[in-house]
Amino acid sequence: MDVVVVYGIGLALLALALIFLTVQHERDFNERFPPITDDEFVALCSPGTSRHVALTVRRIVAERLAVEYHRIHPSMSFIEDIGAD
Repeated sequence: MDVVVVYGIGLALLALALIFLTVQHERDFNERFPPITDDEFVALCSPGTSRHVALTVRRIVAERLAVEYHRIHPSMSFIEDIGAD
C-alpha cells in the first residue's frame, strides 16, 4: 500500500475515535449533570452560602466556560467535569 493511503486511513480512524469519545463524554456529562433549577442549585450548596453569590458564580462559570447554565452543579470539578485546564 502507498504510504499516503496508509496515512490517510490512520487519520480517518483517529478522527472517528475522537468523534466517538466526544459523543460519549457529552452523553456521560448530560447523565451526570441533568438540568437543575436555581432553587435546586442553592439547596446543593454548602449551608450558609449566599443565594446571590451562588447564582452569580453559577452564571459566570456558565458564561466563561461555555456550559449550559442549568447544567452547572455545585459539585462539579472545573478540570475533570468541565475540562477547564
